[in-house]
Amino acid sequence: MSFPSALMRRLARHERGNVLMITGLSIVPLVFSAGMVIDYSRAARLQTKMNAIADASALYAVSQSMMSESDSAAKKQAKAFFDDQAATLEGLVYANNVTISVSDTTSPSLKRAVTVTYAGASTNIFGAILSRATIAIGGTASASATTAPDIDFYMLIDTSPSMALPATSAGLTALTKATKGCAFACHQTDTSATNPGNTYMVGGKYVDYYYLAKTDLKLTLRNDLVNQSVEDLIDLADETGDANGATYRMALGNFDWSYHSIQDTPTTLSAAKAKVSQAQLLTVCRNNQRVCGVSDSDMHTNFTAALTAMNLLLPIPGNGTKKAGDTPKAIMFLITDGMRDENLAGVRKLGPAPTALCDTIKGKGVKLAVMYTEYLWESASDSWSITNVRKPYLDTPEKISPALESCASPGLFYKVTTNSDMSAALADLFQKAVEAAHLTQ
Repeated sequence: MSFPSALMRRLARHERGNVLMITGLSIVPLVFSAGMVIDYSRAARLQTKMNAIADASALYAVSQSMMSESDSAAKKQAKAFFDDQAATLEGLVYANNVTISVSDTTSPSLKRAVTVTYAGASTNIFGAILSRATIAIGGTASASATTAPDIDFYMLIDTSPSMALPATSAGLTALTKATKGCAFACHQTDTSATNPGNTYMVGGKYVDYYYLAKTDLKLTLRNDLVNQSVEDLIDLADETGDANGATYRMALGNFDWSYHSIQDTPTTLSAAKAKVSQAQLLTVCRNNQRVCGVSDSDMHTNFTAALTAMNLLLPIPGNGTKKAGDTPKAIMFLITDGMRDENLAGVRKLGPAPTALCDTIKGKGVKLAVMYTEYLWESASDSWSITNVRKPYLDTPEKISPALESCASPGLFYKVTTNSDMSAALADLFQKAVEAAHLTQ
C-alpha cells in the first residue's frame, strides 16, 4: 500500500475533521439567528417607544387646554405632537402613517374620545442581508375625558318681612315674649307713640321690633343667616370651580314687594360676594303701609314680579364647554319662606308660591334649586294670621313646601327650619345642583 493512499483512508475515518466541518457549516445560520434576535429586540423597543408616543398624543388631545379647542383643532395638534416625537427615534421607518380620530359629544357636558393608530417599521441590521430590511410595528392608543361645565349661578333671595324670624327656637321664644305675641322682627321707620303698629318701649323711647331683636335681645335673624350662607356658598363655589377646572360666575337679586336688582349680569364670584350684603330686609313705614299714608295691607312678598324678572334675565343656557360659540350652563337658586302675599292686578294673592313661572324658567333648560326656610306654624300667632295664614296654609297638611318642591328641579329642593345650619344646607343643595348640571341637560 502506498503511503498517500493509506493517509487518505485514515483522514476519511477521522471524526475530528467531521466536527470541524459541521461546526463551520453551522456558524453562518447561528450568526444570522443571533442577529435577527437583535433586530427583533430593537423593533420591540422601538414599538414600546412608539406606543408611549401614541399614548401621550391621545392624552394631549384630551388635556385641559385642548378641551376648549374644536375636535378638528385637537386632531391637528395631536398629530403634530405625534409627528414631532416620532421624528426623534432612530431606526424608525415612518411615512406619516398615523390616524387620529377625535369624537366630541357636548350634552350634558363636553366628553371627548380620542383614538391614535399608527403603523411603521424598524430597520434591520442583519435581516437586511437576507433581503428583510425592516420589521413592521404598529399600535393603538385611546383616551377620553369629560370636562366640568362652566356655570352661571343666579341667586334670588327673599327679603320680605317674614324673613325676619329669629334663627333659633330660643330667640323665637324671647322675641315672642318681649312683643307679647309677635314672632317677626318687623323693620319700620315710624316708631312714634301714636303708631299702633309694631313698636316697643326701650330706654324711654319707642323702637321697632327689628331694633328690639337685634340691639336689645341681640338675636340672629333668618335673613342674617341667609346672607352668611350665600357668602359661604360663594367660597365653596370658588373652590369647586378651581378643582373642576370650570369657570363659575354669579348674578344676584332680592325681592319683597317687588324685584330688586343687585347684579343682573353674572360676574366673578369675588365681585358677587362683595354685593351679597345689599340683600337687605324690607323696611316699611308702619304696619300695613310700606309708604307712609298709603295702605297696602302688607302685601310684601311678590313672587310674580320676582320670577317674571328672573325669567327675563335668564338666557337660554349653553353646555358650558368653553368651545367657541358655547355659553355657560345656568342654575338659579331661590331662597324663600314660600309664603306669597302680593297684589296681582288689584287682587290680593296669599298662599303658596305660584309655580307656573318656575316651569317657564325650567323650560329654558335652567336648573332651579329651592331652599325653603320653613314658614313656621307658630309664627302665624295674631288673629288675622291665624285665620288667613295658619289655618288655610300651615295646618296639616301644610301647603307651602309642596308648591316649592314643585317649583324646584327634581332633587333640588331643600327645607331648613329653626336651629338648622343654613350654610351647610345651602352647601349641600349647591353640590346637588352642580352634580345635576354635570349629568343632565
